[in-house]
Amino acid sequence: MKLFIIGCGNVGKFIAYNFNCFEVKGFEITGFLDDDEKKWGTIVAGYPVIGGIHLINNETETIGCVVSIANPITKKEIIQKIRINNIEYPSLIAPNNWISNNVTIGKGVIIYPGVSVNYNAVLEDFTTINMNCAIGHDCTIAQYSTLAPGVSLGGFTYIEECVSMGINAATKQSIRIGKNTVVGGMSMVIRNLPASITAVGIPSRIIKYHS
Repeated sequence: MKLFIIGCGNVGKFIAYNFNCFEVKGFEITGFLDDDEKKWGTIVAGYPVIGGIHLINNETETIGCVVSIANPITKKEIIQKIRINNIEYPSLIAPNNWISNNVTIGKGVIIYPGVSVNYNAVLEDFTTINMNCAIGHDCTIAQYSTLAPGVSLGGFTYIEECVSMGINAATKQSIRIGKNTVVGGMSMVIRNLPASITAVGIPSRIIKYHS
């Protein structure tokens, strides 16, 4: 089955270079789709950049798609523009990580190498878990959210939709982070955070409210 990678940035390059490592059967990369016209017709990580993302809606046969976009809000917007139903979103899980029994993983999830996920965790659709993250027991990461390398979540943490957590950010147990929120790198979250803010520091503090 043909597989398109949406976005030919750093996440897309990682997937293209390492697709065979994910042991996803039945798919063969056709190329990239990206809305940056300057990239159209170029070769990235050995595959052609075919054209804009809208082209995926022209496909009549069943296809595969990986949305390789790190920014959660952009990721959500792109997925909502895909109108065809004849599409599969395989989850890409690197082999050299540890995932406990009784973990729920949705569609279109990307899990980089070195990740640990403890029991009763839920990774919802289109979440991205970067290298060396540690997801504690009973955590939930809601759809579209992205964890940068080295993020650590204490047990019972709930990450709402479209949250972005920076490199080596962490939470203590039983924290809830509201949707569309950004947590800066190296931040330690010890209190719940509301939706649509940016928080940084140790302990984390709100520095910006998003419209």
